[in-house]
Amino acid sequence: MNRRNRSIFYVLLLLTVASYLLQVGASPMAWVLLVLQFAVYPQVAYFVALHADDQRKAEHRNQLLDGFWAGCWMAGLGFPLWIAFAMFAGACLHMVVFYGLRGLPMVLAAMGLGAGMVALGGSGRALHFDTDLRTTALSMLSLTLFFVTYALDGYRRAMYQHASEMKLRAQVKEIEALQAQLYQQTMCDPLTGLLNRRHLEKALPSAVDLARAQGRPLALLVVDIDHFKHVNDEHGHAVGDEVLQALALLMKDVAVGQDDLVYRYGGEEFVLVLPGRDADAARNTAEQLRLAFVGKPIRCGDGWIGATLSCGIAEFPTHGLHARELLRSADAALYRAKANGRNRTETSSAALAEFGRHV
Repeated sequence: MNRRNRSIFYVLLLLTVASYLLQVGASPMAWVLLVLQFAVYPQVAYFVALHADDQRKAEHRNQLLDGFWAGCWMAGLGFPLWIAFAMFAGACLHMVVFYGLRGLPMVLAAMGLGAGMVALGGSGRALHFDTDLRTTALSMLSLTLFFVTYALDGYRRAMYQHASEMKLRAQVKEIEALQAQLYQQTMCDPLTGLLNRRHLEKALPSAVDLARAQGRPLALLVVDIDHFKHVNDEHGHAVGDEVLQALALLMKDVAVGQDDLVYRYGGEEFVLVLPGRDADAARNTAEQLRLAFVGKPIRCGDGWIGATLSCGIAEFPTHGLHARELLRSADAALYRAKANGRNRTETSSAALAEFGRHV
Protein backbone atom coordinates (compact mmCIF):
# COMPACT_ATOMS: atom_id res chain seq x y z
CA MET A 1 0.00 0.00 0.00
CA ASN A 2 2.80 2.41 0.83
CA ARG A 3 4.54 1.70 -2.45
CA ARG A 4 1.40 2.62 -4.40
CA ASN A 5 0.61 5.73 -2.37
CA ARG A 6 4.23 6.90 -2.40
CA SER A 7 4.59 6.31 -6.14
CA ILE A 8 1.36 8.16 -6.97
CA PHE A 9 2.22 11.11 -4.78
CA TYR A 10 5.78 11.35 -6.05
CA VAL A 11 4.64 11.32 -9.68
CA LEU A 12 2.27 14.19 -8.85
CA LEU A 13 5.11 16.01 -7.07
CA LEU A 14 7.39 15.41 -10.05
CA LEU A 15 4.94 17.25 -12.30
CA THR A 16 4.49 20.03 -9.75
CA VAL A 17 8.22 20.56 -9.11
CA ALA A 18 8.94 20.27 -12.84
CA SER A 19 6.51 23.11 -13.42
CA TYR A 20 8.35 25.19 -10.83
CA LEU A 21 11.76 24.34 -12.32
CA LEU A 22 10.51 25.57 -15.68
CA GLN A 23 9.32 28.74 -14.00
CA VAL A 24 12.71 29.50 -12.43
CA GLY A 25 14.90 28.09 -15.24
CA ALA A 26 16.64 25.42 -13.22
CA SER A 27 19.95 23.78 -14.15
CA PRO A 28 20.25 20.31 -15.82
CA MET A 29 21.46 18.88 -12.50
CA ALA A 30 18.20 19.95 -10.86
CA TRP A 31 16.27 17.99 -13.49
CA VAL A 32 18.42 14.91 -12.94
CA LEU A 33 17.82 15.14 -9.20
CA LEU A 34 14.11 15.60 -9.90
CA VAL A 35 13.90 12.32 -11.83
CA LEU A 36 16.06 10.43 -9.33
CA GLN A 37 14.03 11.68 -6.38
CA PHE A 38 10.47 11.43 -7.65
CA ALA A 39 10.65 8.57 -10.17
CA VAL A 40 13.51 6.29 -9.07
CA TYR A 41 13.54 6.71 -5.28
CA PRO A 42 10.01 5.32 -4.60
CA GLN A 43 10.91 2.03 -6.31
CA VAL A 44 14.26 1.81 -4.50
CA ALA A 45 12.49 2.40 -1.16
CA TYR A 46 10.01 -0.36 -1.94
CA PHE A 47 12.80 -2.77 -2.96
CA VAL A 48 14.72 -2.14 0.25
CA ALA A 49 11.65 -2.63 2.46
CA LEU A 50 10.52 -5.71 0.55
CA HIS A 51 13.82 -7.53 1.10
CA ALA A 52 14.39 -6.38 4.68
CA ASP A 53 14.25 -8.82 7.58
CA ASP A 54 11.88 -6.46 9.37
CA GLN A 55 9.74 -4.82 6.69
CA ARG A 56 7.88 -2.57 9.11
CA LYS A 57 11.09 -1.16 10.50
CA ALA A 58 12.51 -0.68 6.98
CA GLU A 59 9.37 1.15 5.88
CA HIS A 60 9.58 3.30 8.98
CA ARG A 61 13.06 4.36 7.85
CA ASN A 62 11.68 5.04 4.38
CA GLN A 63 9.03 7.33 5.79
CA LEU A 64 11.63 9.26 7.76
CA LEU A 65 13.65 9.53 4.55
CA ASP A 66 10.55 10.88 2.82
CA GLY A 67 10.49 13.65 5.39
CA PHE A 68 14.23 14.22 5.07
CA TRP A 69 14.07 14.52 1.27
CA ALA A 70 11.03 16.79 1.53
CA GLY A 71 13.03 19.13 3.78
CA CYS A 72 15.92 19.08 1.31
CA TRP A 73 13.68 19.98 -1.62
CA MET A 74 11.78 22.67 0.28
CA ALA A 75 15.04 24.41 1.21
CA GLY A 76 16.59 23.77 -2.21
CA LEU A 77 13.63 25.41 -3.97
CA GLY A 78 13.47 28.35 -1.57
CA PHE A 79 10.30 27.20 0.23
CA PRO A 80 7.70 27.98 -2.45
CA LEU A 81 4.53 28.01 -0.38
CA TRP A 82 2.29 25.56 -2.26
CA ILE A 83 5.03 23.05 -3.04
CA ALA A 84 6.36 23.17 0.52
CA PHE A 85 2.86 22.69 1.91
CA ALA A 86 2.18 19.71 -0.39
CA MET A 87 5.44 17.99 0.62
CA PHE A 88 4.86 18.75 4.30
CA ALA A 89 1.27 17.43 4.22
CA GLY A 90 2.25 14.25 2.36
CA ALA A 91 5.15 13.37 4.66
CA CYS A 92 3.12 14.07 7.82
CA LEU A 93 0.13 12.09 6.62
CA HIS A 94 2.26 9.04 5.86
CA MET A 95 3.74 9.02 9.36
CA VAL A 96 0.55 9.82 11.30
CA VAL A 97 -1.47 7.14 9.49
CA PHE A 98 0.99 4.42 10.46
CA TYR A 99 2.37 5.68 13.78
CA GLY A 100 -0.25 8.01 15.21
CA LEU A 101 0.59 11.41 16.65
CA ARG A 102 3.99 10.19 17.81
CA GLY A 103 4.99 10.12 14.12
CA LEU A 104 4.44 13.86 13.76
CA PRO A 105 7.47 15.11 15.75
CA MET A 106 9.66 12.46 14.10
CA VAL A 107 8.83 13.53 10.56
CA LEU A 108 9.12 17.20 11.50
CA ALA A 109 12.59 16.50 12.84
CA ALA A 110 13.52 14.64 9.64
CA MET A 111 12.30 17.53 7.48
CA GLY A 112 14.12 20.03 9.65
CA LEU A 113 17.32 18.00 9.35
CA GLY A 114 17.07 17.90 5.55
CA ALA A 115 16.29 21.60 5.22
CA GLY A 116 19.08 22.52 7.66
CA MET A 117 21.70 20.46 5.81
CA VAL A 118 20.81 22.09 2.48
CA ALA A 119 20.83 25.56 4.03
CA LEU A 120 24.15 25.00 5.79
CA GLY A 121 25.66 23.54 2.61
CA GLY A 122 24.76 26.68 0.69
CA SER A 123 22.77 24.76 -1.91
CA GLY A 124 19.43 26.33 -1.18
CA ARG A 125 17.73 29.11 -3.09
CA ALA A 126 16.73 32.37 -1.55
CA LEU A 127 13.28 32.38 -0.02
CA HIS A 128 10.72 32.54 -2.78
CA PHE A 129 7.22 31.80 -1.56
CA ASP A 130 5.26 32.58 -4.72
CA THR A 131 4.52 30.16 -7.54
CA ASP A 132 2.88 30.75 -10.88
CA LEU A 133 -0.70 29.71 -11.54
CA ARG A 134 0.26 26.47 -13.28
CA THR A 135 2.48 25.29 -10.42
CA THR A 136 -0.10 26.38 -7.84
CA ALA A 137 -2.84 24.44 -9.66
CA LEU A 138 -0.60 21.37 -9.93
CA SER A 139 0.18 21.59 -6.21
CA MET A 140 -3.50 21.77 -5.35
CA LEU A 141 -4.26 18.89 -7.72
CA SER A 142 -1.44 16.80 -6.22
CA LEU A 143 -2.74 17.31 -2.70
CA THR A 144 -6.33 16.62 -3.73
CA LEU A 145 -5.50 13.38 -5.54
CA PHE A 146 -3.21 12.29 -2.72
CA PHE A 147 -5.91 12.85 -0.08
CA VAL A 148 -8.51 11.09 -2.23
CA THR A 149 -6.16 8.10 -2.62
CA TYR A 150 -5.69 7.88 1.14
CA ALA A 151 -9.40 8.36 1.72
CA LEU A 152 -10.17 5.48 -0.65
CA ASP A 153 -7.70 3.32 1.25
CA GLY A 154 -9.42 4.23 4.50
CA TYR A 155 -12.83 3.52 2.99
CA ARG A 156 -11.73 0.10 1.71
CA ARG A 157 -10.20 -0.78 5.06
CA ALA A 158 -13.36 0.35 6.88
CA MET A 159 -15.57 -1.71 4.54
CA TYR A 160 -13.28 -4.71 4.93
CA GLN A 161 -13.35 -4.34 8.70
CA HIS A 162 -17.13 -3.98 8.63
CA ALA A 163 -17.47 -7.09 6.48
CA SER A 164 -15.10 -8.95 8.82
CA GLU A 165 -17.10 -7.86 11.87
CA MET A 166 -20.37 -8.93 10.24
CA LYS A 167 -18.83 -12.27 9.31
CA LEU A 168 -17.53 -12.66 12.86
CA ARG A 169 -20.96 -11.83 14.29
CA ALA A 170 -22.55 -14.40 11.99
CA GLN A 171 -19.99 -16.96 13.11
CA VAL A 172 -20.63 -16.12 16.78
CA LYS A 173 -24.39 -16.52 16.24
CA GLU A 174 -23.78 -19.83 14.48
CA ILE A 175 -21.60 -20.99 17.37
CA GLU A 176 -24.24 -19.90 19.88
CA ALA A 177 -26.90 -21.77 17.90
CA LEU A 178 -24.70 -24.87 17.81
CA GLN A 179 -24.08 -24.56 21.54
CA ALA A 180 -27.81 -24.26 22.18
CA GLN A 181 -28.40 -27.27 19.93
CA LEU A 182 -25.72 -29.22 21.75
CA TYR A 183 -27.21 -28.26 25.10
CA GLN A 184 -30.61 -29.35 23.80
CA GLN A 185 -29.14 -32.68 22.75
CA THR A 186 -27.40 -33.27 26.06
CA MET A 187 -30.27 -32.15 28.29
CA CYS A 188 -33.31 -33.38 26.34
CA ASP A 189 -34.67 -36.79 25.42
CA PRO A 190 -34.67 -37.08 21.60
CA LEU A 191 -37.78 -39.32 21.45
CA THR A 192 -40.19 -37.32 23.62
CA GLY A 193 -38.57 -33.87 23.63
CA LEU A 194 -38.74 -33.84 27.43
CA LEU A 195 -35.85 -32.94 29.69
CA ASN A 196 -33.67 -35.91 30.61
CA ARG A 197 -32.15 -37.41 33.74
CA ARG A 198 -28.97 -35.34 33.44
CA HIS A 199 -31.00 -32.14 33.60
CA LEU A 200 -33.02 -33.46 36.57
CA GLU A 201 -29.84 -34.18 38.52
CA LYS A 202 -28.80 -30.55 38.03
CA ALA A 203 -32.18 -28.86 38.44
CA LEU A 204 -33.80 -30.78 41.32
CA PRO A 205 -31.23 -29.73 43.99
CA SER A 206 -31.72 -26.10 42.96
CA ALA A 207 -35.51 -26.46 43.08
CA VAL A 208 -35.29 -27.98 46.59
CA ASP A 209 -32.95 -25.20 47.76
CA LEU A 210 -35.35 -22.58 46.40
CA ALA A 211 -38.31 -24.22 48.10
CA ARG A 212 -36.37 -24.28 51.38
CA ALA A 213 -35.42 -20.60 51.04
CA GLN A 214 -39.01 -19.56 50.22
CA GLY A 215 -40.59 -21.82 52.84
CA ARG A 216 -42.81 -23.43 50.21
CA PRO A 217 -43.59 -27.09 49.51
CA LEU A 218 -42.36 -28.95 46.46
CA ALA A 219 -43.91 -32.16 45.17
CA LEU A 220 -42.20 -34.82 43.12
CA LEU A 221 -44.27 -37.17 40.97
CA VAL A 222 -42.69 -40.33 39.52
CA VAL A 223 -44.70 -42.10 36.82
CA ASP A 224 -44.13 -45.54 35.30
CA ILE A 225 -46.02 -47.29 32.47
CA ASP A 226 -47.31 -50.63 33.70
CA HIS A 227 -46.12 -53.75 31.86
CA PHE A 228 -44.38 -51.64 29.23
CA LYS A 229 -42.06 -54.51 28.35
CA HIS A 230 -45.08 -56.51 27.18
CA VAL A 231 -46.09 -53.61 24.89
CA ASN A 232 -42.67 -53.70 23.21
CA ASP A 233 -42.56 -57.49 23.04
CA GLU A 234 -46.07 -57.95 21.63
CA HIS A 235 -46.45 -54.89 19.41
CA GLY A 236 -42.89 -53.79 18.63
CA HIS A 237 -40.72 -50.88 19.66
CA ALA A 238 -42.35 -48.49 17.19
CA VAL A 239 -45.66 -48.84 19.01
CA GLY A 240 -43.82 -48.59 22.33
CA ASP A 241 -42.31 -45.29 21.18
CA GLU A 242 -45.80 -44.00 20.35
CA VAL A 243 -46.96 -44.90 23.85
CA LEU A 244 -44.03 -43.00 25.38
CA GLN A 245 -44.69 -39.98 23.18
CA ALA A 246 -48.38 -40.00 24.08
CA LEU A 247 -47.52 -39.99 27.79
CA ALA A 248 -45.01 -37.17 27.27
CA LEU A 249 -47.73 -35.02 25.65
CA LEU A 250 -50.14 -35.71 28.49
CA MET A 251 -47.53 -34.83 31.11
CA LYS A 252 -46.88 -31.53 29.37
CA ASP A 253 -50.61 -30.82 29.51
CA VAL A 254 -50.90 -31.46 33.25
CA ALA A 255 -47.75 -29.41 34.02
CA VAL A 256 -49.66 -26.14 34.18
CA GLY A 257 -47.35 -24.28 36.58
CA GLN A 258 -44.82 -21.82 35.20
CA ASP A 259 -42.01 -23.59 37.06
CA ASP A 260 -43.23 -27.17 36.52
CA LEU A 261 -40.61 -29.44 34.97
CA VAL A 262 -41.31 -32.66 33.06
CA TYR A 263 -38.65 -35.35 32.59
CA ARG A 264 -38.18 -38.68 30.95
CA TYR A 265 -36.16 -40.25 33.73
CA GLY A 266 -35.28 -43.42 31.87
CA GLY A 267 -37.03 -46.16 29.89
CA GLU A 268 -40.76 -45.94 30.64
CA GLU A 269 -40.27 -43.88 33.84
CA PHE A 270 -41.11 -40.16 33.94
CA VAL A 271 -40.76 -37.47 36.60
CA LEU A 272 -42.79 -34.32 37.22
CA VAL A 273 -41.36 -31.60 39.50
CA LEU A 274 -44.10 -29.38 40.94
CA PRO A 275 -42.74 -26.35 42.87
CA GLY A 276 -45.17 -24.73 45.27
CA ARG A 277 -47.49 -27.77 45.46
CA ASP A 278 -47.94 -30.24 48.29
CA ALA A 279 -48.63 -33.97 48.15
CA ASP A 280 -52.41 -33.52 47.90
CA ALA A 281 -52.10 -31.23 44.89
CA ALA A 282 -49.63 -33.63 43.34
CA ARG A 283 -52.08 -36.51 43.88
CA ASN A 284 -54.77 -34.59 41.99
CA THR A 285 -52.32 -34.08 39.15
CA ALA A 286 -51.30 -37.74 39.19
CA GLU A 287 -54.91 -38.94 39.08
CA GLN A 288 -55.72 -36.54 36.27
CA LEU A 289 -52.75 -37.89 34.33
CA ARG A 290 -53.49 -41.54 35.11
CA LEU A 291 -57.13 -41.36 34.05
CA ALA A 292 -56.33 -39.39 30.91
CA PHE A 293 -53.71 -41.94 29.89
CA VAL A 294 -56.09 -44.88 30.39
CA GLY A 295 -58.59 -43.13 28.18
CA LYS A 296 -56.08 -42.50 25.39
CA PRO A 297 -55.40 -45.84 23.62
CA ILE A 298 -52.83 -46.12 20.83
CA ARG A 299 -53.76 -47.44 17.38
CA CYS A 300 -51.91 -50.65 16.51
CA GLY A 301 -52.69 -52.04 13.08
CA ASP A 302 -56.45 -52.57 12.91
CA GLY A 303 -56.92 -52.36 16.65
CA TRP A 304 -56.10 -50.30 19.69
CA ILE A 305 -53.93 -50.94 22.69
CA GLY A 306 -54.09 -49.26 26.05
CA ALA A 307 -51.77 -49.00 29.01
CA THR A 308 -52.01 -47.90 32.61
CA LEU A 309 -49.81 -45.85 34.92
CA SER A 310 -48.44 -46.27 38.41
CA CYS A 311 -47.55 -43.06 40.22
CA GLY A 312 -45.46 -42.29 43.29
CA ILE A 313 -45.49 -38.97 45.15
CA ALA A 314 -43.06 -37.36 47.59
CA GLU A 315 -43.22 -33.90 49.14
CA PHE A 316 -40.51 -31.57 50.40
CA PRO A 317 -39.82 -31.26 53.30
CA THR A 318 -42.12 -34.02 54.65
CA HIS A 319 -40.56 -36.92 52.74
CA GLY A 320 -37.03 -35.64 52.19
CA LEU A 321 -34.88 -32.60 52.88
CA HIS A 322 -32.58 -33.08 49.92
CA ALA A 323 -33.03 -33.94 46.26
CA ARG A 324 -31.80 -37.52 46.52
CA GLU A 325 -33.94 -38.23 49.56
CA LEU A 326 -36.97 -36.79 47.83
CA LEU A 327 -36.41 -38.83 44.69
CA ARG A 328 -35.81 -41.97 46.75
CA SER A 329 -39.07 -41.37 48.63
CA ALA A 330 -41.02 -40.89 45.39
CA ASP A 331 -39.50 -44.13 44.05
CA ALA A 332 -40.63 -45.88 47.24
CA ALA A 333 -44.16 -44.62 46.66
CA LEU A 334 -44.03 -45.85 43.07
CA TYR A 335 -42.87 -49.29 44.24
CA ARG A 336 -45.82 -49.41 46.65
CA ALA A 337 -48.24 -48.51 43.82
CA LYS A 338 -46.90 -51.39 41.71
CA ALA A 339 -46.92 -53.78 44.66
CA ASN A 340 -50.56 -52.93 45.35
CA GLY A 341 -51.73 -53.87 41.87
CA ARG A 342 -50.54 -51.05 39.59
CA ASN A 343 -52.75 -48.43 37.87
CA ARG A 344 -52.85 -46.37 41.07
CA THR A 345 -51.18 -43.50 42.92
CA GLU A 346 -49.37 -43.76 46.26
CA THR A 347 -47.59 -41.20 48.41
CA SER A 348 -44.31 -41.69 50.21
CA SER A 349 -45.70 -41.38 53.75
CA ALA A 350 -47.04 -44.94 53.66
CA ALA A 351 -44.19 -46.38 51.66
CA LEU A 352 -40.88 -45.47 53.36
CA ALA A 353 -40.67 -48.44 55.72
CA GLU A 354 -41.65 -50.99 53.11
CA PHE A 355 -39.27 -49.49 50.54
CA GLY A 356 -36.44 -49.75 53.06
CA ARG A 357 -36.83 -53.50 53.14
CA HIS A 358 -36.47 -53.84 49.41
CA VAL A 359 -33.41 -51.62 48.70
